[in-house]
Amino acid sequence: MRIRIPKIIRRTIVSVIVLIVLAVAAGIVYVLVTDSNVKPAPTHSKPAATQQESGLPKPVAPAPNAQEGVSIESLTSPVSAGSNVSLIATTNAGSKCAITVTYNGVQSTDSGLIAKTADAYGSVSWSWTVGSSVPVGNWPISVTCAYHGRSGVMADSLQVTK
Repeated sequence: MRIRIPKIIRRTIVSVIVLIVLAVAAGIVYVLVTDSNVKPAPTHSKPAATQQESGLPKPVAPAPNAQEGVSIESLTSPVSAGSNVSLIATTNAGSKCAITVTYNGVQSTDSGLIAKTADAYGSVSWSWTVGSSVPVGNWPISVTCAYHGRSGVMADSLQVTK
């Protein structure tokens, strides 16, 4: 005995099958077309420093006629004699900077107090050790930076305690 399926149901089943076949064919064509334009992901990872910097805005070099300024962003103070000190300053990227620290009228010759060049973001830093014989008091610090013939100076003081 044969079951007769109404014409409307047969047409619906055929239509659904045709739509499924068309959808699969469209998906295959889409994958083939987009895969040819996709570049494979690099197999190596970025170095840690590059990954950290990716959150920062891209540095922009200052114009050659940019004004020169210096700002001391942080200074380890007060400190006791024999302790380490660090200073961070901001200026123009590429500026040549020097620092002087004077105790009792005599300029310190600590090896950490050398001239440096500001990085691409204009940051420059120094670390040095306060001599164990430095007396208690406030001692002048001066940071001088130069960029294309212009210079800027920022002064602060280091407090040495017992």
